[in-house]
Amino acid sequence: MGDDTGTLSNEQLTRLAQYFDERVTFSRHIGSKVEVVEPGKAVCHIDVEDIHLNGNGTLHGGVYASLLDNAMGLSVAALVGLRTATIGLDVHFLGAVREGRIACSAEVVHRTRRIATVEAEVRDGDQNLVAMGTGTFRIFEKHGNPIV
Repeated sequence: MGDDTGTLSNEQLTRLAQYFDERVTFSRHIGSKVEVVEPGKAVCHIDVEDIHLNGNGTLHGGVYASLLDNAMGLSVAALVGLRTATIGLDVHFLGAVREGRIACSAEVVHRTRRIATVEAEVRDGDQNLVAMGTGTFRIFEKHGNPIV
């Protein structure tokens, strides 16, 4: 980690983004990619494919939820430099997507030593708000648990 406040260096933030893109297997499986990572903020996207669609031909709700969870978890990890676990996830589905790219922007809005709360939005390629959510994340202690 960087200094005593938990701030990650630019090199560590780059490694964290690479870790999420390459080593988080479920994220890789659904095609989630990191666009931006900075302390307390993250943007991830998915290029919608047929495998992401439900029986109605629109984006499956689990894809929205997974992208929200990925971006929110990354925003916390980028703030604290430690491993986290989702302990609460609330998703609001606001619009249907059939194709194109969706992007999720997440920002930590509150943090204590062990818990962080995050808000996030998912927008389609035309910048329409198609989903939003909040997440609560457990931050694990520093003892041998750095993420980068």
